[in-house]
Amino acid sequence: MFKEDPVFKALPESIGSLVVAIQRGTIALPDFQRNFVWEPKRTVELLKSVISRYPAGTLLTWEQKDEANFGYRLFHGVAATGRRPARLVLDGQQRLTSMYQALTGVGDHRFFIRVWPFVDRAAMELRPLDEVDLDDAIFAHDSRRRSRFNPNDQEWQIKNATFPVAEYDRLRPWFKKLARSVEPDRDAADDLEELLNQFRDKYLQPLESYAFPVVDLPVSTPLVAVCNIFETLNRSGKELTPFDLLTAKFYPQGVHLRDLWSEAIARYPLLQEFKVDAYGILQALSLRARGSAQRSDVLNKLTAQDVSEHWEATVSGMSDVLDFLKRQCGAVSPEWLPYGMILVPMAAVFPEITDLRSQAKATAMEKLGRFYWCSVFTENYDQGANSQAGADYKALRAWLFSDEEKRVPEAVAEFNLSDTDLLLARFNRKALFRGLMTLLVREGARDFGTAQAISNLPPMNLDTLRVFAKSAVSVSEFEDAELCDAELALNRILVDRGTRKDVGDRPLMEYIEAQDAGTQRKLIEAVESHFIEAGEGSGLASQSYELFLRERLTQIVDLIEVATGCSIVYEGS
Repeated sequence: MFKEDPVFKALPESIGSLVVAIQRGTIALPDFQRNFVWEPKRTVELLKSVISRYPAGTLLTWEQKDEANFGYRLFHGVAATGRRPARLVLDGQQRLTSMYQALTGVGDHRFFIRVWPFVDRAAMELRPLDEVDLDDAIFAHDSRRRSRFNPNDQEWQIKNATFPVAEYDRLRPWFKKLARSVEPDRDAADDLEELLNQFRDKYLQPLESYAFPVVDLPVSTPLVAVCNIFETLNRSGKELTPFDLLTAKFYPQGVHLRDLWSEAIARYPLLQEFKVDAYGILQALSLRARGSAQRSDVLNKLTAQDVSEHWEATVSGMSDVLDFLKRQCGAVSPEWLPYGMILVPMAAVFPEITDLRSQAKATAMEKLGRFYWCSVFTENYDQGANSQAGADYKALRAWLFSDEEKRVPEAVAEFNLSDTDLLLARFNRKALFRGLMTLLVREGARDFGTAQAISNLPPMNLDTLRVFAKSAVSVSEFEDAELCDAELALNRILVDRGTRKDVGDRPLMEYIEAQDAGTQRKLIEAVESHFIEAGEGSGLASQSYELFLRERLTQIVDLIEVATGCSIVYEGS
């Protein structure tokens, strides 16, 4: 098996042939590629590597069919040719664009090479490359800016023995002129001219002959494989998403996903407020059209016609779901949304809820809320979220729009949160902790510093506060050592950052007791809005951490049972 040829081979292609292909439009860029972003100094570094014949990485291209099957664009500065490209560059755009612009003179910057760093005029010989200061020899000039000198001026070039990189293949007449300008003796000028031509052959030839290894993916390569390969090669660069690939795939068919997405963000501000990923919209759309949110199905089965039919319903459904979660579930910002993926099945099913009559709509919304809270508190989207979304969408369609309880979503049917699990849950269990905090927001929890409802505070100002500081939790208090943990979720409340700063590292009750009597009453009322017992003899008042935890557990259990419509499993905690 080890003797078989690899699936993909890297074959060398010279810079000269690649530049010609770019000019002719036979090599282009897929529509999803980012724009050219390299700073001029990076192009200078690449030119130094090429001249030095150092490795400069592999290029990745993808063969294309003759017919229009994928959106593309030409390299920056290339005039339209009227022909479709034979290959698209998946990895290497920045390097190829840099070399193309440097060698053709297009773009805002031009690149220049000083001759004398390469030449030992006293010895009339070329310097070894390792003795050449390439940092001084190669430089970029911004043609848009005024400067004290103009390297594009031919007289300046001769006077300073500096030529444009773009003229590298037309230097013989220029070398003759340069030699005559510095050597009045005809024979000496001829000798220098010959040395300059040797300089071109030895040090400038790689600008044309240097070969990049090029891996060329066949036209039959599946989109999923293209996506995976791109992500593997481009870890430190722009991530390639299925949305990018489908944008290019559907463009020739008249479906312009980027335009649709821009319009959606403008019409539905909640999409941007909650930082909804455009790919999430496509997953929800794929659920509606194909019944799956798996990446392979989104890439391979979703069609331009599907997008045309379901786009508006899906984006409006996503916005309506976000509005529901923000207004009725306490998810005031994306930072407090327990799961991003749970939006996908909810958005996919929401348009049908909107079409229901009032009573049926109210029933469906109540069920959707139960599904949401059950999914959060069972942490049902921690693993296999794409598969879970597909299963939940099918179950939601059967459950929401029928009086029969034939197919209940998994999180509702198998709700298994126990009182022990809730008691011992630490704040780093992201979904459960966010669910707990936002449930309290829904129930009207107030900031005890400003007395405002948490839901009315700017989301960027929210922070969490330990009710019992670490210093106030003593192991000697507990029979169960597991409870001796100041990082338990039940020991946290949401507050304004200013309040968090005022309290500092003090136990909350210590902070309250330091206030005057009137302020203390107000603070106690605010604390109780977080479902914390604060009266005389309570765990908070007596500074008993274990009693505080068990008192709060009792109240939180009641809240969760109401929200989920399910019973907590009691294990005697």
